[in-house]
Amino acid sequence: MGRRPSSTTYAVTGAALLVLLLPGCGGSPTASDVSTTAASSTQQSTTASSTTATGTTTPAKKKNVIAWILGLGPSAPEGPPEFTAYRELQQLHCKKVFARVGELDEPARTLYKGAAHACLAALAGDTTRWPRAEAALQQVTARTDKLNCMDGAALALLDRLVTLHAEHPTRRFKMASDTKSTAPPCPAIDAITPDRGPKGTAVRITGRHLSDLVVVGVRVIDSLGNSDPVENWEAVDGALEFTLLEAPQSDASATVCIVVRARPDWVAAGTTFTFESADTEPPKSFDCPPPGEG
Repeated sequence: MGRRPSSTTYAVTGAALLVLLLPGCGGSPTASDVSTTAASSTQQSTTASSTTATGTTTPAKKKNVIAWILGLGPSAPEGPPEFTAYRELQQLHCKKVFARVGELDEPARTLYKGAAHACLAALAGDTTRWPRAEAALQQVTARTDKLNCMDGAALALLDRLVTLHAEHPTRRFKMASDTKSTAPPCPAIDAITPDRGPKGTAVRITGRHLSDLVVVGVRVIDSLGNSDPVENWEAVDGALEFTLLEAPQSDASATVCIVVRARPDWVAAGTTFTFESADTEPPKSFDCPPPGEG
């Protein structure tokens, strides 16, 4: 042993926040897989290193990184007020998060404030914020049933930062590189099968995060803006299955938008289905999900 603890490297890659390096005994740093969250297509490279008691810097022996997504892609649909706070975290605008939480209900408000405190403590070195981050984590952990999928990703980030600081309170966070981006655990549609058919067609939507723990409903929206719930949907083996019982009214397009709603109740994803019927207008292009559909 005998050496000062090496610094913990906290990577910031576009919107990614992750830990790269944890020290091992004997002064030899060892890389450790750490799950955290963020989403970004831009990557900034820096080198992870450890600092010895003499002040010299030695390169890390290896980098073994798992990025943890903290953002939705640029084409993601609009969501609840949490979305803007989530975006600020994604872009590492820690202070701006505080200006985005006014519309949030509890415990989301406490969650994002806590995440912002942890973000500033880690990235700006403002260690006075750690107690507030820790208190927020304790409060929110007891009320996770009130959080949506984006909140869950922010909570995971807060939990990881607070835990790492508690385990290694004297170490600092640094820039690092080479993160791998994935999306947060919100519903996403890959395909609908079939994508056309008559009234009464049974369809199956496949994608990601389509369990009934995340999905709260499915709706059909026609080209005129009429929105009707699908009452018979069911989550089966990670997919959604239901029957389209009603065709659009005659002056609407044969193509409709099918939207998946996520907890607490907002549009998470959408896909189109075309009814094969002589009673409706020919298919025409329209936004799916439609603008303003919350």
